[in-house]
Amino acid sequence: MRITQLDLWLVTVPHPEPVTWAGVVEREARSVLLRVRTDEDAIGLAQARLHAAWTGTTPRLTAQTLDELYAPLLRGVDPLAAERTRAAIDRVRGWSPAKALLDIALTDLRARHAGLALRTYLGGWSDEATVAAVVTRGPRRQRLDELARAVARHGFTAVKVKIGTHVREDIAVVRDIRATFGSDLDIRVDANSEYTLAEAVFVADALAELGVLHFEDPCPLEPREVRREIFRQSRVPVLADRVLDSVESARQVIADGARALSIKAQRLGLRTADRIRQLCEEHAVPAVAGLSGESAIGALAGLQFHAAFRHFGSIPAEESRFASMAHDVVTGIPEIHGGKVVLPAAAGLGVDLDAEALDRFGVRYPL
Repeated sequence: MRITQLDLWLVTVPHPEPVTWAGVVEREARSVLLRVRTDEDAIGLAQARLHAAWTGTTPRLTAQTLDELYAPLLRGVDPLAAERTRAAIDRVRGWSPAKALLDIALTDLRARHAGLALRTYLGGWSDEATVAAVVTRGPRRQRLDELARAVARHGFTAVKVKIGTHVREDIAVVRDIRATFGSDLDIRVDANSEYTLAEAVFVADALAELGVLHFEDPCPLEPREVRREIFRQSRVPVLADRVLDSVESARQVIADGARALSIKAQRLGLRTADRIRQLCEEHAVPAVAGLSGESAIGALAGLQFHAAFRHFGSIPAEESRFASMAHDVVTGIPEIHGGKVVLPAAAGLGVDLDAEALDRFGVRYPL
């Protein structure tokens, strides 16, 4: 078997309502979609939403990189020979988002070729994943209503709340959520590093009284002296995310005292994500399959990774936004019931491209 082609699409799917992330207000979800093709009709898929503010690149730039730099290196390589494909990819320095996409697509291809669901191919722990609702930024009443609809529709028992805009307003939002949904709802918050160290400590004191389980990126976690201080002072266990871009960065964060780590397969690639997962296991540090706000293909990369390993059992996976998207470009999208996703039985990621939807929302690259 040999790789013959990297097919690329730029995908744009409108949101039913604008979505506010840290530093970004979205009216549509833009992503790059990759399909690795072979001379034996085996394929592998990967998709990623790439905001310049988050990743330093865009879907179009990443598509260009994959087309111009990586396609020539991979053409003719056996996709089942993992070390050979990795050696070909590593001939180009940098471009970690493109490398993560290739890693996911090639792993999907190998799992499909083996006739195994990706979670089984990787580890085989479970066929389902408990997931958390995600409450993005916005007016307080709107956020409560959004969560109420999500809980009623999908039965969520956990929520991740985006904060980091205004100290007292953020505390009030979490207080309202606790008062409305009671003690049975697990609450975790993410400040996207927006607070100062002093503000983060103040907020952590209030969140501890509200029974919040983890405080993700309360303030910038660099330099190391700062993160050691917030890890020490926060009354809510700190979960680290943004500083994790390699196995070495994860090792340092664990050594500095992080109480939990967010592992994003979509950002790191499955190989690096799994090496960080093993590091967390060795040091008894809980880990979560973190949020990237992905469509179904991207979400399933994280959810299949979560379901593959028992180490993720203590924190619900965060990829649930796909369920609120009005459209997607694949068939076989799983549903969320009782706060859980029963993952597809089909091989690999478990979904296939919807040609009609792809014609509607996607544009082939090169244009």
